[in-house]
Amino acid sequence: MPGNLIVYRVGTGESTLANTATAVFLDEYGIAGGLVQSISLPTTGSDSFTAVGSATSEGIISLSQDGASLIFTGYRKDVGGASPAGDSTTTTKRVIANVGLNGVVNTSIALADGPASTIRSATTVNGSSYYVSTSSGIRYIASPGAASTSVQIDSRNSRQVLLADNTLYASNGSNIAPKIQSYGTLPTAATTATPLINLPTTSAVNGMSLFDLSPAVPGVDTAYFMDPVVNQFYKYSFDGLTWNLQGSLLAGGAQNITGFLSGGTVNLFLTSPNSILPYVDTAGYNNFDSGIPLGAAIATAGTNTAFRGIAIAVPEPSTGLLCGLIGAMGLGLRRSRRQNAAA
Repeated sequence: MPGNLIVYRVGTGESTLANTATAVFLDEYGIAGGLVQSISLPTTGSDSFTAVGSATSEGIISLSQDGASLIFTGYRKDVGGASPAGDSTTTTKRVIANVGLNGVVNTSIALADGPASTIRSATTVNGSSYYVSTSSGIRYIASPGAASTSVQIDSRNSRQVLLADNTLYASNGSNIAPKIQSYGTLPTAATTATPLINLPTTSAVNGMSLFDLSPAVPGVDTAYFMDPVVNQFYKYSFDGLTWNLQGSLLAGGAQNITGFLSGGTVNLFLTSPNSILPYVDTAGYNNFDSGIPLGAAIATAGTNTAFRGIAIAVPEPSTGLLCGLIGAMGLGLRRSRRQNAAA
């Protein structure tokens, strides 16, 4: 029985989204739609967490590999402040937030080094160390804290980082090839990426979701993602040697994705800035039905607000129905290969 959807939303609805530090909310929806509740993140002070209101590539949510928490990123800048992504990290720290079994959002971890950049996502095995993805590359934080220092893994413009089976995966922005790559087993220093999926350099991949659908292929073997440049939603399968395109369809403006596996069916949820769009894939491994479009929106963002990343929590069979966001955030979350992955 799947849990609820957790969506990263920017904006209070009071003013147009702009290149300023903007309030962030975690909205909880049922998988059939219907807002359960919203949790606001602190907007001022030493634990502030804001995002750039107009930056559509920010706010990706990733699931920790151990399934204990959802990870997402922002800026340590009071709401209304100008251009946080353009500030140095000494002026405006980049924040790694998480929410776990107790349902409490923790914004205490911040990155205090590296170049000025747009922060997109972060991921972790179990909270003891982190990987962060920014417009200036991927960085590794060995000792997370209030003023963390980091090591550069790669200098490419990156979007989502996620972990599956102790392997670090990342998606890339425009003018970078490949669009999805692997950095191998838990890298801690500069690492040459292994190309997995190539698209034109003008393309971009924000969120992605990885699944293990075939028992004959070890590890993750199926990838879903969007290219917002051409508004396409893609499915790729891995045959043990090569990732192969299975098909594509119109993405409805979506940029981020999450999902869960039920039997042989993959249930996906995509976010565009304006809506949450469902998609059910019954085709299984190494197949795709491009004639089935995305479903109708199950939720829409309000005026002067926008959706960014998305995640889904799945309870253990013994836990029964979830009870609000506290239940949704921690009870038996799927491993990252069964979710985005994020947001």
